[in-house]
Amino acid sequence: MAVLRYPITVRLSVAVAALLLCACDGYPSEDTVPPNPFDIGNAQRLQALDALGAKALRGERSRFALDEACTLRVVRSGGPQRERFEQALAPGMHVGISFDKAERVFEVHLLSDSGPHARRLGLLLRSSAWMQAAQADLLVQLMIRDCAGVAALTAAPQPPRTGPTTQSPPAPTATTARPG
Repeated sequence: MAVLRYPITVRLSVAVAALLLCACDGYPSEDTVPPNPFDIGNAQRLQALDALGAKALRGERSRFALDEACTLRVVRSGGPQRERFEQALAPGMHVGISFDKAERVFEVHLLSDSGPHARRLGLLLRSSAWMQAAQADLLVQLMIRDCAGVAALTAAPQPPRTGPTTQSPPAPTATTARPG
């Protein structure tokens, strides 16, 4: 009868692997997949944007609020100065990302339009990570899109002009026959 002998390293490796497999009970809750920004409403987008603003840049914080009239309020604190601004989101607005080489920071700005000469309406967020800046960009773009739909629905339609008419149809003209 042959006795199988395994080296100590093989036995230890098997024991460690078994221990690790027993300790796994699934994915940790922190690794949940975030919701698709296209499938959620502005309230959830606002929460996601606020979460980005809380961790975007060390020492700085951006807080966001959006009312029923689609006015975006931004309060930035912890930076060089406390900044506040509010802007009604309207069709045609855009969001832009710029990079400050000196500070090595990405800045997300609300822009008046998407053209090359668009005015900066306000600074939304500063981040050292491009991915956070890109997420903020997408969230605000979708807010603008959905607010444009709200504005179209709440615009008062012009009443139709269907009042009574005072004109009567023209009378038929009589034709006379000429002898001839």
